[in-house]
Amino acid sequence: AISVRAADRTVDELVMPRALIAETLAALSRPSLARARIIFRGRLGSGRRTFAATLAGAANRQLGLIDMTLLGDPGARPIALREAMIDALLRGLLPCIDGISDAESLDGGDRDQLRKLFRDHPGPLAFRMPPDAVPPLDPGYVMVDIPRLSETERIAVWERVAAEHKLTIDDPARLASRFRVGPGIAWQVCSAVAERAGDSAAGDITADLDAELRQHIQNRLSVVATRVTRLATWSQIVLPEDIMDSLRELISRVRHRRTVFEDWGMGEKMSTSRGLTVLFQGPPGTGKTLVAGVIASELSLDLYRIDVSRILSKWIGETERNLAAVFDAAEDGQAIILFDEADSLFAKRTEVRSSVDRYANLEVNYLLQRLDSFEGIALLTTNFAGSIDRAFQRRMSLRLQFPFPDEDMREQIWRAHLPPELPTAGDFDFAELAQKYRISGGYIRNAALRAAFLAADEATALTQEHLERAVSLEYREVGKLSDSGALE
Repeated sequence: AISVRAADRTVDELVMPRALIAETLAALSRPSLARARIIFRGRLGSGRRTFAATLAGAANRQLGLIDMTLLGDPGARPIALREAMIDALLRGLLPCIDGISDAESLDGGDRDQLRKLFRDHPGPLAFRMPPDAVPPLDPGYVMVDIPRLSETERIAVWERVAAEHKLTIDDPARLASRFRVGPGIAWQVCSAVAERAGDSAAGDITADLDAELRQHIQNRLSVVATRVTRLATWSQIVLPEDIMDSLRELISRVRHRRTVFEDWGMGEKMSTSRGLTVLFQGPPGTGKTLVAGVIASELSLDLYRIDVSRILSKWIGETERNLAAVFDAAEDGQAIILFDEADSLFAKRTEVRSSVDRYANLEVNYLLQRLDSFEGIALLTTNFAGSIDRAFQRRMSLRLQFPFPDEDMREQIWRAHLPPELPTAGDFDFAELAQKYRISGGYIRNAALRAAFLAADEATALTQEHLERAVSLEYREVGKLSDSGALE
């Protein structure tokens, strides 16, 4: 379970804030280095291992990474961990414990056992942990929190890492804006692209880096989400002008984040709620999910639909861990995450009458806290806005009410769903269809597709009669004997 990592750079070559490096060195100069306990906290790819290996190299040591998840059965891990730490010490390595954050789910006795184990270890210890996690240690440790890089800092990272790998990036600002990854991920991606490209990596390599980074984010999100590849366009949606204005504002807030938060200094005033969380509410078939695809297409971002069945878990703490992975990956890749039918996750908290209620409320409380620190883009859709907890609604950047389409909107929707390539015969009276059938855009889309298949089955061009028959079938399938009235 021990992997050795040697320092590949000096302290001066670290891609990290100079103040953080100076504070860390000053903190390590005070306690006895023989029994120092130092914790490196940060996001995936923030450079925790590189920082630890560099400090170990400055002390003429190598880093011995001990992955707790590879130490066998959880009950036997403390003994296996002690043996691994002694093994690393005898080999002259600096033991660095990874995966210790999983110990947070241990009971009190196991945590006390680990605390005693770390207390009694005769040499220095390092820990690699995610943000906000704290290992079972006695007070007196050195805490190193590696911050998220700003967009300007990420541009400098891409320029430096590309130069080290002899790659050409014509537009590093594009990568820095699109992906909020740390220097560790940037180094991994550049190494992979440089190795594959070989001597052919003479021109601009931005597109290859973009594709590699997208795969990196997809691997992290695919466990609990599905990427949406068929995205709608503006020509496919018909909405009131006020909703369209709000959508344009939403898109502009994404495009001008750097200007507002960094150049204009608003980032220093906004300690929370720097992300963009939007609630789409309205009746079924009014275009909420369709608009999510339009936003992703307009911003050239990936859209991932969250699978609630893969998020929820019967094991205590596992749901929160899955949600944390989703939000972290969405922030790093600037991917848009879509919580369809969000009331299943963001429901109102209830009075605690049993342990089930308590743990259900814990999930809601975690989501409330995570949305405050979320810096990505999350879209929530619901047919029942009243079932969403009021605390969530307060945290929304925008709340858009999608109305049931009126007669004029229904006529436009009918026209938008018949492509020019579709063979047609005779005249179409879309105004009559809109006036006669009070159905939402989702049902109009279904009816248009069904009519096309009816025409194809008859080997004829599409006619008004096909559309009428298709709508009648839609009414019949939901149990309405009459073709009049709203179809809901």
